[in-house]
Amino acid sequence: MLTPESSPTSATLAVNYRQVDRKYIRQLRVEISLQLVLIIGLALFYTYFAPVDWRWIGISLAVVVTLIWLLMVLLWAPRRYQFTGYDARELDVHYRTGALWRRQVAVPVSRIQHVEIAQGMIARTLGLSQLVIYTAGGSGSDLAIPGLPLALAERLRDQLLDQVAARAAEETEHMAEPQA
Repeated sequence: MLTPESSPTSATLAVNYRQVDRKYIRQLRVEISLQLVLIIGLALFYTYFAPVDWRWIGISLAVVVTLIWLLMVLLWAPRRYQFTGYDARELDVHYRTGALWRRQVAVPVSRIQHVEIAQGMIARTLGLSQLVIYTAGGSGSDLAIPGLPLALAERLRDQLLDQVAARAAEETEHMAEPQA
């Protein structure tokens, strides 16, 4: 039973989110641009081979996609960066993201099974990486923190793996104690 003395204080529950690297905005912009260039290319390809009466569809699609690209690059990417943050604490790892739809995830260290660092071509070019955390019972990654400099991601990975090992040693020691 929780008593006022044993209940967690708001200070222990507070999450101090750290911002990911500012280069993450550039990564988002490049990724968005590559996706939308493909769509614009397909629209223009359609326009080239479409009958003259139907070419307005391809041109309209290219214009609409270009406007969407401008909105995403100029407004959405910086906003997404602004709301992307993480906090690796002693007992858990927190992550938040969302320019339009907000999402917050907390993973207890006791459930972490595997931690890896991933770098796509664009992220690697910018010197960024993604810390990927897998937990017990999950079929895929449960938490991926993008936009981290490689050195920081390696440091966080090592810190989390040390915490997991210490917790496992603690549990093993507790199991080995004779019951009175």
